[in-house]
Amino acid sequence: MAPINTSGVTENSVCEASLTEAQQKAIGVWDAKPVSGKGEFSCYFSMTPDENNPAGYVVSVFKNEDALLETADGTDPSPTKAVPITVKGRGAARQVMYGDDWRASLTVDIGAGQFLFVERYSPPHVVSEPDLNAQAHKVAEQVLANLEKGGAKGV
Repeated sequence: MAPINTSGVTENSVCEASLTEAQQKAIGVWDAKPVSGKGEFSCYFSMTPDENNPAGYVVSVFKNEDALLETADGTDPSPTKAVPITVKGRGAARQVMYGDDWRASLTVDIGAGQFLFVERYSPPHVVSEPDLNAQAHKVAEQVLANLEKGGAKGV
């Protein structure tokens, strides 16, 4: 499978490249905030203004494995074991984290040493583990389709 060209994805474009406005509306996005780190560009799609009970999605494009491995979570989560799956024919790993919030994440190999990371997070006991996994998977498929087309807005 051909690598996805993410050269046009920047901190300023990552939100628009990931999900169209219609896709954001469909999953209940309240606010989209781009951030960047060492070798990755991320967008936080928040579904609520309540910072004490955050819910939403994180979509990150990692330029290489080192950038992916440098990402650390400052919370004290209890992770489940990663499960190998495929997303739109691409190799991926699915994992659920329990802690102050619940997170279902997918790390997808998008070729050329790059990775897509999609995480659905929610306050504990609000969304079931199967639903968290299904929602993360659906958004990952949408983001992959958009990135394959050069971004949701043709970035």
